[in-house]
Amino acid sequence: MVQSDFWNKLKKRLREVSTAAADFTEEQALVGKLKFDILSLTRKIDRKQREIGVRMCELSRESRRVQPFNDGDIIRLIAEIEEIEKQAEDKRNEITRVADQIRAKREAQTPTAADVHPAEAPAGKPKAKPAPSTAKSAVKPKRKPAGTAGKKSGNGRRTRYKTGAKTGAKTGAKTSAAKKDDERSSASK
Repeated sequence: MVQSDFWNKLKKRLREVSTAAADFTEEQALVGKLKFDILSLTRKIDRKQREIGVRMCELSRESRRVQPFNDGDIIRLIAEIEEIEKQAEDKRNEITRVADQIRAKREAQTPTAADVHPAEAPAGKPKAKPAPSTAKSAVKPKRKPAGTAGKKSGNGRRTRYKTGAKTGAKTGAKTSAAKKDDERSSASK
């Protein structure tokens, strides 16, 4: 009995997840297609603007007093650009509309608390027990304790200065190991 309830709940949850994944995929496919359309419209606008620039150069060669708004080609290109911009804006609005429709569809498919049968209602999560506070679980300081100066540190080098017992500040006094290192280096020279 318990095992069949488990499998029924698992099947139901898998169905919900697969439906949500299908909706998400559908939304992303539609939005991706619309974004591609917007990109192609943007490229058309760029081409039209280049054509306007080429036409302006041609007009400037003909006469020094260029009057672009008296030229039929430039007026036509500007009108085409405005039309393409309207189409791109419509595609942007369609993206938000599609996303809203898919989300509304997803919300309509998910059951509310009133729709769930009391036997199928999920049990409350048990509260997690707090971790016991022992000395082992306490955070250890990263600073080395006093009196370890002159010993090898983690990188294989010897430290050269003593640290203060309480402050951890460098005192400037050389350790015996540092003095030996200085003597070896001066003898080798």
